[in-house]
Amino acid sequence: MAVHSSGLETLVEALRQQDFKATDELGLSVIYQRPDDALRVHLGFDGSFTALDGHDEVIVEGTSTEDLYAILVSKTVVAATAGRRSRRGAREKMRA
Repeated sequence: MAVHSSGLETLVEALRQQDFKATDELGLSVIYQRPDDALRVHLGFDGSFTALDGHDEVIVEGTSTEDLYAILVSKTVVAATAGRRSRRGAREKMRA
């Protein structure tokens, strides 16, 4: 039981570090979401999770911190990259 509890705590901490907040509880899972982000993570009390996009389509399912890390990193990198591009484009337009 300690292994499940430790794994679950690690997953919750990983979500919190990425600004996810618990927004709802559905039976045996808690839903985590970031403000202004369509990505939702349903985290089960057994340490399993399902990540869903804004259309309620499953993006990834997993049971480990490595699985969760993969989706958090890919979503964060995509968002950061898009933001940098738009700022650079805005600066170039201002110079013109």
